Formats: sequence, structure tokens, C-alpha cells
Amino acid sequence: MGIWKKVSTGMIWGAAALAALGASGCKMPMREGSPSLFIPPTLVATAFRTPTPDLFQATPDPRGNCVNDLLFLEDLTVPDGTVVQPGEEIVKRWKVRNSGDCDWNSRYSLRYIAGDLMGAKERYKLIQLQPGEEGTIEITFTAPEYVGGYYSGWQAYNAKNEPFGNDFYLEIYVNPQLSY
Repeated sequence: MGIWKKVSTGMIWGAAALAALGASGCKMPMREGSPSLFIPPTLVATAFRTPTPDLFQATPDPRGNCVNDLLFLEDLTVPDGTVVQPGEEIVKRWKVRNSGDCDWNSRYSLRYIAGDLMGAKERYKLIQLQPGEEGTIEITFTAPEYVGGYYSGWQAYNAKNEPFGNDFYLEIYVNPQLSY
């Protein structure tokens, strides 16, 4: 019985699998006159896929057991689809709420995540808000020189550089012929 304790579980499963394959009669075609040696396919262990975290889920704050969250409330300036002139300065403001239970401190940031920067920086400090407080985020853009639709997407990040809350964006149409 001592020898069986030394046999690994993997070897037992491997032997069982080989026996099952051999019993099934699965053979490769062979040329006439060649020896009839059957070599069953080798079983290969595969790793299970590790689930990735949902990037849009609220994330815990590194300072404790609180949850970061941001709720987009409304566009305060420049409604989606606004027509602007090439090179026009655009001051975009969004109203948001700290809908989590973490304080947003000076280590929190607002970052560009998609579309066109349109003259803005890639990263800003996020406004400091206590849980439940509302505030205004403001970024100044410059409309591109070419006619067309443009989009600039933004996301809040906590002190551990993890995104949280609703993302928000500027969406404009540049056309020198039209202006509202």
C-alpha cells in the first residue's frame, strides 16, 4: 500500500484517460506493413480563465472600507451635438455627485479615456467632494479646424489609479457654415 501513496493524483487520472482512449479504439491510419503500435493522444492540462473585474463597478477606497462612486447628473454647458466654429474655445461643465461613501481627496483624478483631446490635458485633479455632495467639473477645449463630429470621453480615478463611476463626455459638431 505504501507505493500507492507515492503515485500522484495526476498520474492516476492520466492512466485512466489513456486506458479510456485505448479502449475506444481510436487509431491513426497506418501504411501497410508498418508495425501496429498505437500511441494515444497526450492529455494537456489547461489553465482556467481568471475572471476580470468589471471596470465600471464601484471600487473600494485604499484608505478603508468605503466605496468610490460618481453619478453624472447633467450637462451644464454645451449640450451633446452642439455645432461650433473651427478653433472655437469650448468651456464644458458637467454636474456630478459623489454617490459613494469615500471622500474625494487631492489624489483623485479625472482622465481622458476616448475620442479627441481637442486641446485639453489628459489628466486633471478631480474636484474634492464629500459623500453625497454635488459639484461641477469643468474642462476647456478648442474645437478642431476640420468639419466633422468630435467626441472626448472622461473618467474619474481614485488614489490607487482605479476608474470608478459614470464616465462622461463632450460631443460636438464642427461646421463653419452653421452656428447656433
